[in-house]
Amino acid sequence: MIIRKEHALALLNAKAQEQKGLACQISVRSEEEPYIELELQNLLEQGKSPIEYTLTYWGRNIVYLLEEMINKNLINHPSQWDERFRWIGSEVIAMVESAIKNGDLTGDETFDALKERGFATEVHEEKKGWQKKINEYAKAVYEIYSNAKPRLEISKELANYLISLPPGPAETKDLPQHGRFPLLLESMRLISFSVPKSDVYTLSGLGQAVQKTVQTMAPSLETVINEDYMYSLLKLLDVGLEGLTQEQIEVLAELAFIDAEGNILPAGEHLLEVYKLWSEKEYRPVKTFDIETLDQEILKGIEIVWEKNKSNPDIVPTAEEIIHFLMEKPLKDYKHLLAFYGRKINQAMGYQKKEELKKKWSELHTIEHLFKHFYEKGNQWYEKLYDTVKESLYTLEAFNLISLEVDERTGKPVYVLTDYGKKVLEDIKEKGVRDITSTAVKAITITKTQFGSPNYHWYEEALNLHLVGGGYPTKTGLMYEELAYNIKRLPHLTRFELMILHKLPEYGIFLNEIYNQFDETLKEEVQYGLNKLEARGLLDILPNNAIVLTEAGKLIKRAVAGVPEGFAHPINPIIVRILMAIKQVGNLYEKEQKVRILPKNWAEAIKVSGLDSETFEKEVHLARLAGYIGKTSITEAGLDILKAVELLNQ
Repeated sequence: MIIRKEHALALLNAKAQEQKGLACQISVRSEEEPYIELELQNLLEQGKSPIEYTLTYWGRNIVYLLEEMINKNLINHPSQWDERFRWIGSEVIAMVESAIKNGDLTGDETFDALKERGFATEVHEEKKGWQKKINEYAKAVYEIYSNAKPRLEISKELANYLISLPPGPAETKDLPQHGRFPLLLESMRLISFSVPKSDVYTLSGLGQAVQKTVQTMAPSLETVINEDYMYSLLKLLDVGLEGLTQEQIEVLAELAFIDAEGNILPAGEHLLEVYKLWSEKEYRPVKTFDIETLDQEILKGIEIVWEKNKSNPDIVPTAEEIIHFLMEKPLKDYKHLLAFYGRKINQAMGYQKKEELKKKWSELHTIEHLFKHFYEKGNQWYEKLYDTVKESLYTLEAFNLISLEVDERTGKPVYVLTDYGKKVLEDIKEKGVRDITSTAVKAITITKTQFGSPNYHWYEEALNLHLVGGGYPTKTGLMYEELAYNIKRLPHLTRFELMILHKLPEYGIFLNEIYNQFDETLKEEVQYGLNKLEARGLLDILPNNAIVLTEAGKLIKRAVAGVPEGFAHPINPIIVRILMAIKQVGNLYEKEQKVRILPKNWAEAIKVSGLDSETFEKEVHLARLAGYIGKTSITEAGLDILKAVELLNQ
């Protein structure tokens, strides 16, 4: 949806003519373009002749809303607007939706842009003070947007423009203009712009589906996609060729949607996807992925230990063997881990140690020496190193990149790379070790939504990590997008992430507010923690910088409500595997909200979990301390975790 000055004036003109009992007639061809765009938006419809336009139900609603806002001095009359002022656009809808999800709060990022359009104001609330919120008009516009189904009609010229258009994300200044083509695309919701200033564009989920269609079809007619063609193709699926007229068959065949026998061709398959998105609005949720430098080093270490196993079968990638691999490498080979250890040491010690770390990094030779320096008291250095590696192993398993299994020959618990882990490893070998952030990956995955476009700093992060470039996702970017949607997630929380989660309400908080709840030296660590929580599917960071818990996040927050913050890993993927195994072999008692397991079935639960007995018993002990497992049952908190697992993998 797009309403600029010319569109608003056209709507007001249509209403004025309607009050006279007339249709709005266009006498000059050059004046017709905004009317065509409003018709595509389902705000106007053609009258008795091609030059006549009347308001639709939704168009009438938006005109009444605009007039009321003008009368209340919330916005100037459209005649006083700048020609390029976007009263409503995809970025405005995104700002309003973000506020709605966040209890109507706009935050500082989008307040000024919404207020300029008459959609936000400051409200004083008892106990909370002044709050920046959207008003009833913003919600009314969002309702109109949600219900006014746009038309879809792609001409041959627009198809050629789409074929050559980089799908994004890319900077709006690089968007080819070609007359009013971008306005036509936005009228049909095929292109989206970023919050709050439209700095970045991307084809929407529907726009990308339309682009794939026109890239694979034969654009031989003046109109290459419209609703009639989609309905004809659906009818073909329902009743076959005999259900279509000869003209319908010829059109579908000429555009390469079907072959001579009525089989659906690739362009036809894409057109069916277009119909699904256009008609049913079945868009993917925004998911993302995150992997830090140490996680990547651990992946490399697992592969190297398995290589050693070929010549010495006694060497297998246990946690201890992976630590040994890290300790034997010179510290100079870990330059990229300097920032990682700086954050971890700073987090553990509670004050700034970065300068000392830089000094020692240049003086010392191995990871062992480094940990001995910072954790020499009580000889805790190995324990700290073990905990650091274990955290990374949990993270990798939580993201389905590795799996803890029992080695058949030695009987030891060993780590095995999954197919997804091997893909990440190939990328590391090709591009090197570097943080892949949830924000950067989200810059790609948000483009598959109805009107989402990445904020400029999301896009910039993706650009710097080479996940996007030249207006396209890169090979690496597409790989991490694939992981974001296809991996099987298992919940995991570190000690620090538990602290963050405990401070987060379900909605109504912004990034700067959560940063302010921690010491300023920990801001970077809080940012990394939020990235991980978002990639794990427990929260969403919205375009207005609001933080909103997902349904899975709400369940996890409730499950860990009673877990003390000193708990190293209040939830980890091994505990989750145990809960899943107990549920599989136990009996559900719905009245008590528990799954009970008979003593004789514990051995079966160990087998189902795929763990060795020692690991199983150790993790069961931790799960009992956390309150997920009773003596013979899974508690309500444990069941909440299992419900979250289902939601995370839908």
